Amino acid sequence: MSNKIVKTLAKIGVSILLLYLVFTKIDFNQVIKLYETSNPFYLVLAILLFVASQFISSLRLNYIFHQNQFHLSQVSNLKLYFVGMFYNFFIPGGVGGDAYKVYILSKQFGWKPKQLTKCVFVDRLIGLLAIFSLLILMGGYLLFPNSLLFLVSIVIALASFFIAKLIMVRVFKNSNTYYNYSFGYSLVIQLLQVSVIVCIIKAFQLKVVGIISYCFVFLVSSVLSVVSFAGFGAREYIFLKASTFLNTQETIATSIGLSFNIITALISLIGLAFIINKVRLTTVSINK
Repeated sequence: MSNKIVKTLAKIGVSILLLYLVFTKIDFNQVIKLYETSNPFYLVLAILLFVASQFISSLRLNYIFHQNQFHLSQVSNLKLYFVGMFYNFFIPGGVGGDAYKVYILSKQFGWKPKQLTKCVFVDRLIGLLAIFSLLILMGGYLLFPNSLLFLVSIVIALASFFIAKLIMVRVFKNSNTYYNYSFGYSLVIQLLQVSVIVCIIKAFQLKVVGIISYCFVFLVSSVLSVVSFAGFGAREYIFLKASTFLNTQETIATSIGLSFNIITALISLIGLAFIINKVRLTTVSINK
């Protein structure tokens, strides 16, 4: 059995275990009532904001592609991005979304797989660095809201940006040309996804005082969701365990994380349409 299959089975096992632990703790009748009494305007807005975040995410990846002389058209890139989402979310043990992008681009255009893999990896890494920067800022605000120590968290967040840039430039030689813009894209992506969580809270008509706490928990769940398959189980479990910190009921906290995953699953289905109709990829000419 290959390492890839073992890794996938392990993630599925983690998801099943965590979902079991979550579902034995929450009241499904309360979950159903939350959706029945929810405000549809905010649910639709949450979906639109999530789509916007994925569109910006596709722009970030294509920007990195272009900076590495892979001039894929944005329309083709967006289609490929949604196909990748579908593979990541619905095909356990199959070709991962990122691996699929590398394979299809290499096959169709003859681009070097190693360089494409580097682009995809750097894209993910810069996104992760942006999450850590936001976690530092939010953590500082939650711990020291009315203290000069909050300024320290701002300094640390800024320092982490520059330190990460220095390290990346040494490891990935030409990343200096696109690091700043890619990091900016990443901040916008995460702020849009945090806005999705805010809209879900509004949709459930919850009276929340510390909205930053929910945003902080969401970003933590985004980092730790890699241990489960497609984030299912991990995100819900983290929200469940954070319910005391959030000063809310376990079922309500879990429903917020679950709702984000449901939205992700629904939007990932867009990729199926492009798979059925076969993705046609094109490049753009660059005038020098």
